[in-house]
Amino acid sequence: MANSVKSMSKRSVWTITLAGIGALIAVVIAWVLMNPGTNVTNFTECKAASGRVMETYPEQCSFNGKTYTNESQSLPKENKPEGDEKAYIGLGEQAALNKARSENVPARVVERDGEPLPADMSFVEGRLNFYIEDGVVVDVVVEKSGQ
Repeated sequence: MANSVKSMSKRSVWTITLAGIGALIAVVIAWVLMNPGTNVTNFTECKAASGRVMETYPEQCSFNGKTYTNESQSLPKENKPEGDEKAYIGLGEQAALNKARSENVPARVVERDGEPLPADMSFVEGRLNFYIEDGVVVDVVVEKSGQ
């Protein structure tokens, strides 16, 4: 009789343990099915997925190693001014970025006080790359095809 109780008790423990493991597996499977990986294909989706928005113009967002540009801020090549980049030299960093934004010219800071800043390798025709020293633009390089 005592053996029968021990045997039944062991069976109950195993049954409960297996049921618990089965429930845990079911919860994990349900969670995976209900939360598929985030599929990002453009700037808006990147921003919504909490991607890192960069201080550039046009805005760029980085998510899972890919960069997406806010196309609503880009103008066609023929509408971008050329030769006016020297007008930015001497302006403060934020003033230069604001000026570029107000003129619908893509821009970003690529170096500050001699330290290169993280920048992706994307090419945007006409984008201004600012070099900053002591908070002031000291050089501007325009991205052009054929460089």
